[in-house]
Amino acid sequence: MADNELIPDVLITAAVAGEIGPLLDQVRFPVEQSIGRRSLIRGFLNDIPLRLVVSGPGLVNTAQALTAVIESGRPALVIQTGCAGAFRTDGRAIGDIGLAVEEIDAQLGLEAADDGISPEPLPFPMVTTDGVRFANRYPLNASLVDAAVNTLNNRLPPKSRGVFKGTFLTVSTITTTDRRADRLYRRFSACMESMEGSAGAHVALHYGIPFLEVPAASNFVGRRDRKSWDLDLAFDRAARAVSTLIRDPGFIQPILKGSLP
Repeated sequence: MADNELIPDVLITAAVAGEIGPLLDQVRFPVEQSIGRRSLIRGFLNDIPLRLVVSGPGLVNTAQALTAVIESGRPALVIQTGCAGAFRTDGRAIGDIGLAVEEIDAQLGLEAADDGISPEPLPFPMVTTDGVRFANRYPLNASLVDAAVNTLNNRLPPKSRGVFKGTFLTVSTITTTDRRADRLYRRFSACMESMEGSAGAHVALHYGIPFLEVPAASNFVGRRDRKSWDLDLAFDRAARAVSTLIRDPGFIQPILKGSLP
């Protein structure tokens, strides 16, 4: 029996190493190993056992990495973190921390009859859990998300607060025009866009594992202006949010004991 089957742990994943770096700096007794041809770090934050894995960008990398790690030992919670683009029309700011209430794979489905901004839903499910069928929309546990939002609002310093929740979009083709960003926003009322989120939500649903997506905004969705991006701020804010959740006993202990909020 694997160690993490005896002691429930938290699995943290991000697409690139920079996104998970600020968390690794806080991990005690880190040990590196290879699982699924991925580098995995085991360690502790306070007394909470963690596994941290860099999946690589995109849906396929994320699904493969999470599946490999979960098959080696079931975690009590999966947290996907890092940076994401915020929809400017949602009134967000660079550095704000988002929590997904729903993940939408915006490019999965049937060819749309209109202008093709996003496909129509598939007539069959991509994943079925407890008899519920999911096509390209993956809901997260609302009580868990609300508990995370409340914890962050209560625990984070006011200057680094900026916490919000909403619908996230996952795309394989990154949005690079304000016109498309506006059309996506009007279609989905989404607040953030990334390349990995729906894969994490899909895999977590498949295994029946609680899942949180906690990125920070590094840029706005739309016209690419790299001078306005702040990756370091997003990495730091996201890491601070994840660390705050794990360090808060009132939030994390019920999850480790198998009792969701």
